[in-house]
Amino acid sequence: MENFKIQLFSTSQLGGVLDIGYTAEQSEVVTDLLLLFNAQFDIEKQSIGMDYKHQYTEEFKERLNDFINKYKKILPQIQGLAQKFTKLKPDEWFFTLPPIDLNTKQKYALEKELNQLNGIESEITNSDIESLFSGVMDNYEIVTFDLDKDKKIKIGEGLKNKRVCRFCKLQSPDVSFKKEAHAISEALGNKKLVLNEECDLCNEFFDEYVERDFVFYHDLVRTMFGIKNKENKTPKMKGRNFEFFKDEDKNLNVAIVSVDESGKSQEPPKSVSFNTDNKIRVQNIYKALCKFALSVMGEEFLDYFSDTIDWIRNENVAERLPKIAMLNSYSFFTERPEVTLFFRNNDNYELPFLVVEFRFTYYMYIFIVPFSSKDKVNFLDESEYQTFLNSFNHIRAKGDFSFVDFSENIERELKYTINFEQRETNKSMQPTAKAAAD
Repeated sequence: MENFKIQLFSTSQLGGVLDIGYTAEQSEVVTDLLLLFNAQFDIEKQSIGMDYKHQYTEEFKERLNDFINKYKKILPQIQGLAQKFTKLKPDEWFFTLPPIDLNTKQKYALEKELNQLNGIESEITNSDIESLFSGVMDNYEIVTFDLDKDKKIKIGEGLKNKRVCRFCKLQSPDVSFKKEAHAISEALGNKKLVLNEECDLCNEFFDEYVERDFVFYHDLVRTMFGIKNKENKTPKMKGRNFEFFKDEDKNLNVAIVSVDESGKSQEPPKSVSFNTDNKIRVQNIYKALCKFALSVMGEEFLDYFSDTIDWIRNENVAERLPKIAMLNSYSFFTERPEVTLFFRNNDNYELPFLVVEFRFTYYMYIFIVPFSSKDKVNFLDESEYQTFLNSFNHIRAKGDFSFVDFSENIERELKYTINFEQRETNKSMQPTAKAAAD
């Protein structure tokens, strides 16, 4: 069996390495694939020339369909080739490249060229990008996950009897892998990203002792924006003094228990504290974020985070943790959670080895994954943290970020303070919310 590989690159859905396996008798498939991309064959010089720039025209679609129809019965994997082009727009440009790993700077240069070809103008100038992101591009490789795919993305070993849990290091038959473990909590709307290498015992532990607190902390926005839970239903919040839910028409409803000392009803207050009766440990918010990162990273990185896993998995308590940069903004709103990993690509130990950006609804968290063996400082001192921020300059440039300490490990009741604002347009009370563990 022979293999031919070519990388497809675009700013839309198209991406990844196309790997076609074929026998010697089927070698014509390679020639026809190259002809699909208008390759030129020079028999005398025994060379092949092919432009890396291509356009998704009607003519290309016809050639693609002809190619698929010719080989789909002989090589069934060819049938999936059409799926790689489904989200390209008519006449959109894309590239064919050698099957090599691209670093962050190379990807940025290719995306910039594609945007120019596709007539996409960015509000951010090249000088802005250089000043805001040069530190990131010089020192980090970026790994993102597209959760907008039609199919599930399964991370790790597919065969259950060969799986090793990346958290407890046990394997079958000592542990089972019967449950589908979501790399990011399903209660946050993640239905696509699944971790094969999380055993049932670890899955139950994280669900009950770590991720539950993160979900509780975001209950209000889960309800407000109709994020589907495990049962594929919009959650409802109910506490000692309130109910908060969306009705069948997707309208938000707030029911507040408001009585005076004699038991008589009062006018709705302009500000109210929702008592949820849910108790959380703030440090578990940090643990959950790190657990999400550990769940999606490549297996080759896990050995660097043995102490991090020990902290998350064994109910260990860290006295102090690096601050988390937090931003609340509708400018990047996303119903599905999004995670981006930044791996340091050099030996500059003044910078953390792994930084993660996690987005959910209007929340953005940018945090250092602690206790990595690739780090030589803990980024607790102000000077150490400022060196990190100098590299991630876009955090400092946007003044709306707050820097929050999630080190506390005392169990406290979660409360939401809701402020109601009268609007003249329809005389309705509009809520804004802030979570706190008291």
